[in-house]
Parts: sequence; C-alpha cells; structure tokens
Amino acid sequence: MQVMKQCDYKRMPWKNGLGETLEIHRLDDADGVRFRISQAAVVEDGVFSDFSGLHRTLVLLSGNDMTLHHQSQLDSVLKKPLDIARFAGDDETLATLHNGAIEDLNIMVRDTDTKAAVTACLSPHIIETSTDQTVLFEGFYANQKCTFSIKTERETLTVEPHSFMKFETNTTTKLVAGSGVFIQILER
Repeated sequence: MQVMKQCDYKRMPWKNGLGETLEIHRLDDADGVRFRISQAAVVEDGVFSDFSGLHRTLVLLSGNDMTLHHQSQLDSVLKKPLDIARFAGDDETLATLHNGAIEDLNIMVRDTDTKAAVTACLSPHIIETSTDQTVLFEGFYANQKCTFSIKTERETLTVEPHSFMKFETNTTTKLVAGSGVFIQILER
C-alpha cells in the first residue's frame, strides 16, 4: 500500500485555461490517456473542458450544491460531499455553483477499453481489492482524516484529508473512521 499526500500531486493547467487540477495518478499508453485521477477546485460557473473519448466520474469533495448541465443527458445535481455524477467527456457540460466554490475528484477513463467503478465510502466500510486480472488500478481518496484497520483490528493506519492510498491486489481493509472514495479502474 502506498500513500500519497496532496503536496505529492502534480499541478496541471485546465485545458480551458480557467483553473488547474492536481493530478493524482495517470496511465498513458500508445493510444493516449487510459485513465486519470485528479482533484480540482471550481470557484466559478463555467463550461467544462472537452475530453472526447473519455468517460468522466466526478465526486463532490467539499462545498455544497453544484449542478452540471449536460447537453446530451439529464442534469447532475451534487448537493453534498461524496455525491457522484457520471457523464461523457465530450458532452458539453456547464457547472453552476449555488453556494460558492467546491472541490471535486475527477476520474476519467478511455471509453473504448476502460471503465471506472467509483464508490463513496462512509465508516465503517470494508474495502476489498480484487485479484481479477481486468483490474488495472485500485485506490482510495481520503475526503477526511481516515483510519483503517489493516490485516488485524490492532494494526491501523491513519491518513490525512486529501491523501490517496494506492492498494495492492487481494487486500481487505476496513475504514473505521472518516470518509472517502474507493476507485477501481478496470479493463472493459
């Protein structure tokens, strides 16, 4: 298990030039981006960048009440932390903030051969990683200070808010305090 802190994330400008993202993990191959996990602050209403060929899962981390207006599907309303929206990266999407700035977690996967399973986790919660060969990556984003029991109830690990844990395969971990997001990236 590897733990990354927010200061370890790579700062990247948004494609639309209106902000920046903190890139947590990314996998590229000969066909381009296979998947990317990043965190960003949205401080004003605006159109999301076009990520044609990618599917997006967006998780509200902090702040309240953001609506995503999509051109090709029903609006996504994110009222509270850990609410989730899923939409095509090429769908013109406008974010409207109703109560100030928010922070979000963005998981993007290539449509043709990759999918994401994203689960909001509130303690207590058992996290079981997979031995399935179709799993490319598994990790947990700590939305709050989180404590995990590892292997035995007596062995614990505490991670700070905005930290990311990359899991090894075939691991069972219990989230005993806090909340966050469990992410599995899989072959389609």
